[in-house]
Amino acid sequence: MNIKEKITSDEIDIEIERGEFNIKKSSRKAEKLTFKDITTPDMTDPLAIPPLRLVSSENLSIEFSRRRFSLPFFHRNMDYDELIICLKGSATWETESGNFELKEGEMLIIPRGIAHRPVNPSNDYMALEIKSKNKLIFQSESTK
Repeated sequence: MNIKEKITSDEIDIEIERGEFNIKKSSRKAEKLTFKDITTPDMTDPLAIPPLRLVSSENLSIEFSRRRFSLPFFHRNMDYDELIICLKGSATWETESGNFELKEGEMLIIPRGIAHRPVNPSNDYMALEIKSKNKLIFQSESTK
């Protein structure tokens, strides 16, 4: 059986067709996680920041939220741009630059330094909060 592989970077794209993979040694493996079974701090504590850090590196943090309470204060992240991806349910995000009703399948970028808070989350709200030290910008088909 031939396997196609695409290797991509900002500078080059390579496509390879070859036989089956034969990995001799790997210290890292793919891992799986199920969101529905996770209890996050923001399910029980209205003051919880961050919700639940899933993975992080020097420049990036990915957090999972199942917030059940409005955050009772505004938060101003001075180190990271934030991308909020609503996986299920809805919540209103109040920010200095306007309020946004975020529903399943929608995303919101909050630039570093902008005060924000989630309010009135639905009982089934689930979101990924991706925090990046690099500037985040939505990419559209017209800008690629």
